[in-house]
Amino acid sequence: MKTELEVFKESIYQSWENLISHLPAFLLAIFIFLIGILIIKIINKYTTNIIISKANDPLIADFILSVISLCLTVLLFVICSGILGFDDVTNKILAGAGLTTFIIGFALKDIGENFLAGILMAFQKPFRIGDLIKIGNIKGRVIEMSLRSTTIKTLDGIDAYVPNASILKNNLENFTIDELLRNDFIIGVTHDERVQEVIELLEAILKNNNFVLEIPNHTVWVDKIENDIVYIAVYYWYRTDEIKAPGGKLKTDLQLNMYATLKQKNFNLPTTTLVVQNL
Repeated sequence: MKTELEVFKESIYQSWENLISHLPAFLLAIFIFLIGILIIKIINKYTTNIIISKANDPLIADFILSVISLCLTVLLFVICSGILGFDDVTNKILAGAGLTTFIIGFALKDIGENFLAGILMAFQKPFRIGDLIKIGNIKGRVIEMSLRSTTIKTLDGIDAYVPNASILKNNLENFTIDELLRNDFIIGVTHDERVQEVIELLEAILKNNNFVLEIPNHTVWVDKIENDIVYIAVYYWYRTDEIKAPGGKLKTDLQLNMYATLKQKNFNLPTTTLVVQNL
């Protein structure tokens, strides 16, 4: 009967023989692994430049790079395991990973859908932070964007959290993507032969305002005549990135200036018809 020392020596010898026999495959696996890591780094560096130049969003770039790195690392692990002869173990791991991925993907379908929608939006850039947009019945300024949802500050001060997938599925209106916005209002004056003079005065006020753009051109014209009152429509464009003249303030300044000028020139302005409505 073998002694414990002989059994130990035999075990050490057999382990050494196994190590020697598998040494070429082990060294090859290490070499392939190191080369693979180097290739993954090169691919990540090249991909980073492409993604950032297209998406111009570090958050999206990091997310996509993490996914690419994970996929390439798993592929490298499978290759190295196959070289070492662990095909059965690798197949079981891949099968388990595939089943787990299916279960998790089904459970988190909505989250994954929103993430993919966020990635698509990062490349398409339908809006930016600060843009005035309308999605369905929600209208307001974009104050935050993430891979899962977009936060909109509505005109009445409510923060609306809209899933990115819903944004892609609904009609989207962006009022400020080109940093230009048109505004309008109506002024009513009594009907007399001086209507043309009123139009000229209003056009002069628009022209002399530093925040009203010349291109696209502003316009002043008669909208309708009703009950001896002439309704004059005023259209003008302004830049939405001009913080000194936000839309509401500019509109107020123009109307007050026009009102004061017309009163100074002795035009009759019915109190019930000044700024009748927005077109």
